[in-house]
Amino acid sequence: MQIDFHHAVTYVATRLGGLSHQDACTVAHAAQYVDDATTDGPLTFTTGERYVRVTSAHKTFDIRDNADHANNRLVWLPFHFLPGNETPPAGCSAGEAFMHRMTCTPDSAVAKAMMHDCIARKELPFALHRFGIALHTYVDTWAHQQFVGIVCDFNRIDTLDIEADPAYGNTPVYEELTSGMTKIKAHIAGCLPVGHAGALTCPDMPFLKWSFVRENGEVVHRDNPADFVAAANGMFNMARRYVAADTTLPDIEMPAADLQTIEELLRHTIMIDGEARHPVWLDAVRQGRFSFGPAEVTYIEQGEGSWKMQAIGADPDDETDVEFVFSDAFLSSDWKHFHDAVQYHRLFILHDLLPRVGLCAS
Repeated sequence: MQIDFHHAVTYVATRLGGLSHQDACTVAHAAQYVDDATTDGPLTFTTGERYVRVTSAHKTFDIRDNADHANNRLVWLPFHFLPGNETPPAGCSAGEAFMHRMTCTPDSAVAKAMMHDCIARKELPFALHRFGIALHTYVDTWAHQQFVGIVCDFNRIDTLDIEADPAYGNTPVYEELTSGMTKIKAHIAGCLPVGHAGALTCPDMPFLKWSFVRENGEVVHRDNPADFVAAANGMFNMARRYVAADTTLPDIEMPAADLQTIEELLRHTIMIDGEARHPVWLDAVRQGRFSFGPAEVTYIEQGEGSWKMQAIGADPDDETDVEFVFSDAFLSSDWKHFHDAVQYHRLFILHDLLPRVGLCAS
């Protein structure tokens, strides 16, 4: 999924689930920042303080990090391709069984346990930021289903096919997605079979219907609009539980009019780039198209107004070998809370949650 869903739809779904405007803004910002926190290492301060952050994503074309097996298990697994731990088919080898269990599965029991732990630990100072990070991982179980967040042959794709759905079949978008250049890109990306690299961004486009054939001959059909609607409703219900501090609340469907608006925007915002779709959603929120009324929502990744600038007064591109001026406000800043939550989330997934179900994957 991309910024239109991870930021805007997260805001909408959590507001509908009962979060206040400010809390939903924090959660949605954290959910999107998971994709943008690609720099790690320490920050040092002139008076001796020090803070070390870790990454929650790799840059798309960073071959070194994406090819690093250890790095993948620290980034793609806990934040983007949460293992579903589904029962392997009978007769497969031990290695095949492990990869089957490691495959990302929508709304799995593992994913629900992750969310319920967030709800049970609302007393943490970075609880809202952790909730946003976990929601990113949670909705990605729909978008990234049937792929594994490590380099493995199971992710290798032989054929990629884009369905000519009436919503976009006669548009330039369809022409681009089925062009020879796109096929070449998919072939090149598939040479490093980590996650859905061989499918490019097909799993992340809300309007797309598509399919692929694995190198082992398995045919997989995907209906992104249906999956993304289900993911939005899943976020809505997790927000309800978070607000009530009650993990036992049964699932319900969000208000019909809101669900209809979400589905309409998902199916008919026909643009390949999530950055282009994002303003369409923010305009819908600004215009009051949802039952919580009009609201102003923004996302600033870096520079003036960003979480990092507010925390340390520096632009991310200008921090090399720089010592910063420390203030007590840093300790309660959104940027530090986010990075605290990233480290907490990674530790929880890899060293607590997955071992509970017998998966050793760190």
